[in-house]
Amino acid sequence: MSSSSDVKSVLASAPGKVLIAGGYLVLDRAFQGFVIGTSSRFYSAVQEGASARTICVRSPQFEKAVWRYDLIEKEGEVALVPRVSEGENKFVQICLTCCLSVVFSAPTKRAAEVAIQKGLDIQVFGDNDFYSQREQLKSLQLPLTVKSLEQLPHFCPTKSTLGNVHKTGLGSSAALITSLVASVLVYFNVTSTKDLSAHEDRILVHNTAQLVHCLAQGKIGSGFDVSAAVWGSHTYRRFSPNVLEAAMEDPTNTEVVIRTIAPSNSSWDNEVTSFQLPPSHYLMLADIDAGSHTPTLVSKVLAWRKANPQVAENLWQDLSKSNAALADALIELQKLAVDDAMEYEAAIEACRRQPASKWTHLVEADSENASLKSMARVHERSQNSRRLIREMSELAGVPIEPPEQTRLLDACLNVAGVVMCGVPGAGGFDAIYCIVLSNEAMSEVQNLWAAWKELSVGPLLSREDSAGVTIELDSNIPRST
Repeated sequence: MSSSSDVKSVLASAPGKVLIAGGYLVLDRAFQGFVIGTSSRFYSAVQEGASARTICVRSPQFEKAVWRYDLIEKEGEVALVPRVSEGENKFVQICLTCCLSVVFSAPTKRAAEVAIQKGLDIQVFGDNDFYSQREQLKSLQLPLTVKSLEQLPHFCPTKSTLGNVHKTGLGSSAALITSLVASVLVYFNVTSTKDLSAHEDRILVHNTAQLVHCLAQGKIGSGFDVSAAVWGSHTYRRFSPNVLEAAMEDPTNTEVVIRTIAPSNSSWDNEVTSFQLPPSHYLMLADIDAGSHTPTLVSKVLAWRKANPQVAENLWQDLSKSNAALADALIELQKLAVDDAMEYEAAIEACRRQPASKWTHLVEADSENASLKSMARVHERSQNSRRLIREMSELAGVPIEPPEQTRLLDACLNVAGVVMCGVPGAGGFDAIYCIVLSNEAMSEVQNLWAAWKELSVGPLLSREDSAGVTIELDSNIPRST
């Protein structure tokens, strides 16, 4: 890749996600989810290539991860033809085909024809937390700790093929697709701004990425992971699936695709309300080396819901109310932190020193502190949502919060300054999250994870990052040799 200053290049990044409330419910538009964006991001870098109408995509972290395509147009439609000797990457090919169909439509067609004559050279790479680093640490004879993870290079080689890598559940495919959509659309001047500062540009990236992600997965999902990749932390209500049906049925029809993803398409009825954790609340994540197959968990829960509609509906309504109450309490805390900063800091300082189970005693001792009351409510409501998740888990016969995870999470909650814990998204044995109030609590939790024997708990470096898809400085693009 040339480093000449006159070479046009675009680097886009998109965050991973943690669904801390709304697992399973987000599949149904009647219910909301509560998703936090992470500091771990996926990057896509687009530059001029070396061969006309040829696209080369590299993923340097993986073995055998180079994909080359020839771009052809036939009867007004765009197609990518993979080189025979190269491997396949369905997500990348569908994403590029969809984006270039938009690029080569009016009014950008003429400029695109000129730009593509130099081809495209694309690199995609993700922060280390998207993939388990256990084998890398083992090969370096380092313990499974935060300090060890901090010693690894950025974009550490996985020593694996893409198909065999152990993912940590942060939403790598959604973050990849979102960053790639953004970088290609900005590179070809399809967006009205170069930094995606226009709201319509972000809607275009969102709608395109949702379509691509559904096409690549072969089904219309809830979309919360793509939504987090675009918008960062927020409360989420899904779009009606019928907005994508025509494009899913005929994805090679450029007219249908463009009509579907257009920011002006009012059929997109998803709801996004921006959100951040309150001040002095810190997200912690861990990878559990046991593994669950999320589609299997989801299909079993949905099958149980279909077979037991009334019981399931009552439980989902209760869980929805509990999750909404949790979100309300967190939003209230944010407001209290602004309205009375001194009182809020006093509440934080008091709660840092006690396990959350004892915070009701703090409220009794200082009943005038509204922030203290609100913090106790956050803990109580998160615990109620966990209780309902365990009830769903038992009724459906699905390990959403397995007993092993329950014991681990309860142990975390015994640490002073831990507000809430849970299994994110669909649950299972993939991961856990904790929200804590201090560096001391963070260290204590990390020590507990390191000493835990029942499960192998691997800390991640990710923290909350409420920013969504971002156009980065070109100077940040890694140069391939």
